[in-house]
Amino acid sequence: MSALAILQDACDHPFTAARAAKGQGRRVVAWLGTSVPVELIRAGGAFAFQLAGDPSLPTPLADLYLDDEYDGEIRTLFDLVGGGGCNVADLIVIPRASNGLLYLYYSLLELRRLEPQRRFPELLLYDVLNTPNWATARYVLDRTRALHARLGGSFDDVRAAIALGNEQRRALHALNARRRSGQLLGSTWWTALRASRVMEPPAWLEAVRALGDETAPVRRLLLKGYGQDTPALYALAESLGANIVADDHLGGERTVQWRVDETAEPLAALAAHYQTRVPTIRSYPQAAEDAAWLALLDESGAQGVLFYHEEFDDTFGWDLPAQVDRLAALGVPHALLARQSYHAPERDAQRAVLAGLIESIST
Repeated sequence: MSALAILQDACDHPFTAARAAKGQGRRVVAWLGTSVPVELIRAGGAFAFQLAGDPSLPTPLADLYLDDEYDGEIRTLFDLVGGGGCNVADLIVIPRASNGLLYLYYSLLELRRLEPQRRFPELLLYDVLNTPNWATARYVLDRTRALHARLGGSFDDVRAAIALGNEQRRALHALNARRRSGQLLGSTWWTALRASRVMEPPAWLEAVRALGDETAPVRRLLLKGYGQDTPALYALAESLGANIVADDHLGGERTVQWRVDETAEPLAALAAHYQTRVPTIRSYPQAAEDAAWLALLDESGAQGVLFYHEEFDDTFGWDLPAQVDRLAALGVPHALLARQSYHAPERDAQRAVLAGLIESIST
């Protein structure tokens, strides 16, 4: 298999490496979101992999138990976990990084109470808060120490896991530089990033370093808004003559923008990183978030911005008007894909909006 095929296969079959680890007698620990210190899972000797939403999955349990306003990712995760689809895991760590993830945790506990015959992994809440102040930092450090005690591993193990995580981040930074320079497709970037969260790190590093250059379209876009659980939107842009060279969403490049400080006490370094260095649905202060995405727009050389809004996302819309105003002042073209269905997005409508945006960009 080619390097890209290996990465694509990992994305298409995200439980393969977890099942292999389980077959070798290793403990398997899954995590949700982007705010869980995966380094602590690895330091404890377990195989770590991320559970992500899957638009192709039906959601009968969510339809029965959850209110309609839960977004598509949370609904599929509820069915995936509650329906026993990720029973390869011994433990699932859920961060309190958004109301959706917190409600998911409590909803799964309630499902266990209502249907005790259902079997799904033990759930552990990592109570990480993202307000950047001293009191929150002390609390997050305490919760990080508790997580370390629960997962096991020495401080040397934690340091080694931090170094490995940073090696993966450096490899992703190198890939992203190639995407910026027109040598890598946005869909390939998405595939590499997603695969990094479900593969054994050495196998992933080998595949990523073997990726060859690609010829990317000349027009360059920044994708902002709801996270993408498939590369379909990236591929659609490419089919229309544009490359998504930057992304500001919870599944994108800002989740791996910063490396963990390897010179600091390891638990303190991890607590600080996952409190302040990883973007969440609502990060503070807002002025810093605005500066960050505008800096990304400038640094990436993106010529247009595509905003993406999932139909039940009740956060993104509050910030959109001010963001559109900033683009207008800069003279940067933009388009909005509003109220997009998670499970059944209208690709023809998306194609029309994307084509209009791309046509407005001069080469």
